[in-house]
Amino acid sequence: MKKIGLVGGIGPASTVEYYLGIIKKCRIEQRGNVYPEIVIDSVNMLQHDKALAENDYDKLAQYLLRSLSNLKAAGAELAAITANTEHIVWNMVHSKFPLPVISIVEATIREIKRKGFKNVLVFGTMFTLKSRLYENALNNQGITAIIPSGNDISTIDSLIYPNMENGIIIPADKQKLVKMAEKYISEKNADSILLGCTELPLAITYCDVSVPILNTTEIHINEIYRKATQV
Repeated sequence: MKKIGLVGGIGPASTVEYYLGIIKKCRIEQRGNVYPEIVIDSVNMLQHDKALAENDYDKLAQYLLRSLSNLKAAGAELAAITANTEHIVWNMVHSKFPLPVISIVEATIREIKRKGFKNVLVFGTMFTLKSRLYENALNNQGITAIIPSGNDISTIDSLIYPNMENGIIIPADKQKLVKMAEKYISEKNADSILLGCTELPLAITYCDVSVPILNTTEIHINEIYRKATQV
């Protein structure tokens, strides 16, 4: 099994979910016989957020390349970025990656196509939604992306930052998200909801809404395991 590298800290809570999730997946699939080798480069999230807020994508790309280089130096044979938002700069930098990196967006789109969803509600950070990261990826596959209104995007973002990013789930915030999701599911006939922020699955689970959930963290973990175990 290949040694896995994670660009972590964006945010801390989801990084823990990745670490534990990869171990759990490995232990289940390998019948308890293997613990995977994992190295984490935990970055300064505030630097990343500042670069995003200033639309300084060159700087964000530099941060990612530096972190990936650290992972390679630590012996990682493949890597993953433990956030959706940072994939905004994927097309700018993927040709410069110092080791193979598994895209959360590509893995999620494959899963959506596999399951046959056609009308997908997308939740995520303001940066992710306004960048059209998933909207473009879905539309390119002939899949409709349902994007919340500007005010609702701001509300979602305010619920993610700073609490969810730090693993704090407030029941009233969870209910706001669920209520908003059900509004769009009803009005736009969504057949699924894509949780396009790796903290959102901490708040919205499979039993909370009336359509299937696309948990990008879980999808990414499954793809990381698949790639790490390929011969």
